[in-house]
Amino acid sequence: MALLAATMLASSPAVAFAASEAAPVVQQVPPSIRVVAAERRELVETLSVNGTIVAREEAAVGTDLNGLTVIALNADEGDLVKKGDVLAVLDRSMLDTQLAQIEASRAQAEANIAQMRAQIGDVEVGVRQAREALDRAEALQKKGVATDAQRDNAVNALDSAKAKLDSAEKALKASEAQLAVVEAQRQNVVVQISKTELRAPADGLILARDATLGGVVMAQTAPLFRIAINSEFELAATVAETALPRLANGMVAEVSMAGFDRPIAGSVRRISPEVDHSSRLGAIRIALKPGSPVRAGNFARGEIEIIRRQGVAVPTSAVMYAGPDAFLQSVEDGKVRTQTVTLGARSGEMVEIVSGIAEGEEVVSRAGTFVADGDLVTPVRVEATGAVKP
Repeated sequence: MALLAATMLASSPAVAFAASEAAPVVQQVPPSIRVVAAERRELVETLSVNGTIVAREEAAVGTDLNGLTVIALNADEGDLVKKGDVLAVLDRSMLDTQLAQIEASRAQAEANIAQMRAQIGDVEVGVRQAREALDRAEALQKKGVATDAQRDNAVNALDSAKAKLDSAEKALKASEAQLAVVEAQRQNVVVQISKTELRAPADGLILARDATLGGVVMAQTAPLFRIAINSEFELAATVAETALPRLANGMVAEVSMAGFDRPIAGSVRRISPEVDHSSRLGAIRIALKPGSPVRAGNFARGEIEIIRRQGVAVPTSAVMYAGPDAFLQSVEDGKVRTQTVTLGARSGEMVEIVSGIAEGEEVVSRAGTFVADGDLVTPVRVEATGAVKP
């Protein structure tokens, strides 16, 4: 009976109500979401390019002489040379022989000229004598002493003397012309002799040497020496046509190469005005800092600084996209609010927010994954999680 009474008591409504009042009430907590604050920082946006190291300007040293032998080499690849330095010497013995022959011809032409001038002097005396004889014959004829035949002989003698003078003067001009020809030939040989010494046309670094001791040079062959003028080098790279409008001469750049611990400073020197119609790429040149220890032909990577400014930025992972529009999920008073934003420069893992979010506002660090607009969340700061800020 006691057991029956206890069972009835437990099943009564009053007892059930008391038991429910004693049970704990479970309160739902909003999910924890990591958030970051939009902060003002320096933003540096770069454009990466790849290319090859080349000399800024090259000078080619060759010769237009044919069949001459290289008898001396004074420079090799890698040598620094000054303008006017003799790099190689060619055999000039054949040219010296030609010069000696021309000098003899020149002496002969000068002797002919001297002889013709002396002859002209004699003929001029004869012309003067003939004119005086004619004057006397005409005076005697007027007095009735000389005959017409005597006067005619005097006239003929004067004409003959004038003809001889004219012939001698023309012969003198011919001799002088011959001397001019000989002098031109002499100058030509002298110029060729000067070319037997191959000289550096500018200061610089010798990149290549094709001349060999004892080798015979030909006018149509490749240059015997190639020189990087003033030892200046630059990165020759190509850029997509869509990126060309963002580039400008003078932009700061850093060039990295295998084997170098640090990048080399440089700047954009030239942007090609033409885009290749097949590859749709444009050529650019990045001038390297003078004295950089680079080698022509090195493969290199350049980072061109497009933008450097202060701005409000968030991690790129916080941005959502819907077509061309960008959004951020801001958190205010524990509630998620989706906002349209305007993006600016990108710097590493950060992106600039031009409008839509103010400095200090908190946004979901990895947007669109777990929460939607209007959800209640428990914000967890990046500092509290121990995560490394970008």
